[in-house]
Amino acid sequence: MSRWGLRYKGVEPLMPDEWNAVVDSLNDLATMVRGGLASFTGDGTTTTFGIPHGLGTTPTSVVVVKGVPNIPDIDYVYVDSTTIYVVFKSPPPSGSGVKVWWLAFKALV
Repeated sequence: MSRWGLRYKGVEPLMPDEWNAVVDSLNDLATMVRGGLASFTGDGTTTTFGIPHGLGTTPTSVVVVKGVPNIPDIDYVYVDSTTIYVVFKSPPPSGSGVKVWWLAFKALV
């Protein structure tokens, strides 16, 4: 049984209280995980780009990966209560399309 009181039922239909537990768990999950594809334009000098994560608190864990080839490698990532900062090893070329996929997680309270 899960922390939300859910258990595997196979192919049986869900009862209303079970359906409510599923909806509650999905609502909880929606407050704990955010992600997407962030896009920036390189200017040839900037190495740090910010992504607002919308979790309302500093994430417990963050994953960021390059979304397009031919941009510099990511050096490191750091976060605060509003933003994920992606620092590239060198500045993306001027006019280049910089895209990164990101996921931010906060722990259950």
